[in-house]
Amino acid sequence: MPRIACPSCGARYDVAAGVIGAAGKNVRCARCGTVWLARPEPAEGEALLPQWPEPPPPKVRNLDDEPPPPPRRREAPPAPPPALPPVEDEPEMRPRARRGGAGAAIAWVVTLVLIAGAGYGAVRYPHAVIDAWPASARLYTMLGLAP
Repeated sequence: MPRIACPSCGARYDVAAGVIGAAGKNVRCARCGTVWLARPEPAEGEALLPQWPEPPPPKVRNLDDEPPPPPRRREAPPAPPPALPPVEDEPEMRPRARRGGAGAAIAWVVTLVLIAGAGYGAVRYPHAVIDAWPASARLYTMLGLAP
């Protein structure tokens, strides 16, 4: 990515390739406001490389004059390792016990008791529910539980 530098304040900017052509382009510095004709500088690490001469063409061998190479012998693949007999001393694998059996059961029972209590309270005390939540009057009317 080419870089340009402000000649007034020295601010450096990375510019997308192709934005500034070889002839340059008038740009304004965002830091000091100076306008100048910018030409791209090589980015850091992009030094101008010297022009090296072309390498000589490779030497070509004439294969018709050489004898063919001897055929290569193929080696047999290595034999597989012998199979091991099953070990009979291993203990039987038991499935893991489920954790939290008693705690989970207590949590379910408490949840069901709370839901049942809320339902009982909603049926037994509809006036209190309607006073706290007036929109519930329509629900009580639909269910035939209107007070």
